[in-house]
Amino acid sequence: MNPLALEGIRVIDFSWVMAGPMTTKMLGAMGAEIIKIESSTRPEFSVRDGMFSVINNNKRSATLNITTPEGQELIRDLVRSSHVVVENFSSRVLSKYGLSYDTLREIKPDIIFVSASGMGRTGPEKDLLAYGSLLQGYSGRVGMIGEPNAALEAMGILPAWTDPITALWETTAILAAIRHWRESGQGAYVDLSMLEATVALLPEALLHAALGRDVPERRSITETGAAPSGCFRCAGDDAWLALSVRTNEEWRGLCRVMAEADLDGQPFASGAATRLAAKEEINARVAAWLRTRDSHSSEAALQAEGVPASRSRHMAEIVADPHMRERGMFGEIDGTVQMATLPWLTEEGWRGAFAPTPAIGQDNDYVFGTLLGLSAEGRAALAEAGTIR
Repeated sequence: MNPLALEGIRVIDFSWVMAGPMTTKMLGAMGAEIIKIESSTRPEFSVRDGMFSVINNNKRSATLNITTPEGQELIRDLVRSSHVVVENFSSRVLSKYGLSYDTLREIKPDIIFVSASGMGRTGPEKDLLAYGSLLQGYSGRVGMIGEPNAALEAMGILPAWTDPITALWETTAILAAIRHWRESGQGAYVDLSMLEATVALLPEALLHAALGRDVPERRSITETGAAPSGCFRCAGDDAWLALSVRTNEEWRGLCRVMAEADLDGQPFASGAATRLAAKEEINARVAAWLRTRDSHSSEAALQAEGVPASRSRHMAEIVADPHMRERGMFGEIDGTVQMATLPWLTEEGWRGAFAPTPAIGQDNDYVFGTLLGLSAEGRAALAEAGTIR
């Protein structure tokens, strides 16, 4: 079986920051040709640091000034031989330069045009600008975090959730649109709201609100219906261990590991309901017990007794983790660089084809010469005029 399901699909990628580039990275791993439109005059493209490399491999890089009529015409020529356009500008950018969906559809009726924006392209808030951290708050997700407790719980970077989740929705929508195009010959316009993608992370809260019930317990990383549950500080520098106990079997395993704490002799030990009612007290007891213990040995002891538990790991440890390696979560590029693979796999265990991140403008000759047929002299003149840059 050929796993490159998108081989022969060409994507024009205007996206930047995180959500859009993560989307096109995944499309490229499935065989699509991604042409990333960049500018050497903008630092977000010219500074190719670690994060940039992680989300922008599997692509070709072409530098173009789309504010010029010549640059806009080159984009239109490129769209004629492409299948998908991906963008996440503010609402007026591409329209201002004559590159909106309505304009491009006139020259490529079956184009698949995908816009990802903070609030969507319609409605009273369509012109508002937003980043992940703002959308986390506006979605209501931050309101479910509860009060921070430095002695008990760790908290990751909130904006990191909105962009990857949006990328997964966006990739899925594009795959559906490509399938529809292959079956019907019709293009599509996809208007994706990052706010709505984030709200989709809150099904329990939405269901409770729709039914007129109280929203589930305010929490950060504790699990509903589990006690104890959380991420607890251990001895050492920035050492943490997450655990969550739901069943009576897991509870008995925890009691065996924490024998000296006499958890089973406490009033809350009579059953799941009493444990949940005393969740705060039990969490505090577990936090005090783990605070002086090594995370590695505690993880091993808890897992041996059937308690779901895992210590926090630095990135290098995650890459080297045998469970991650067995599942192919990271792959090598050029035999040295470890790169996260696709978040899904085939029955054969295939997780994507990956290529190095291109240098800025690395593929100008291919894009403007091979694909668009411009001569070397013509490309040089456009570069001199600041159109190709």
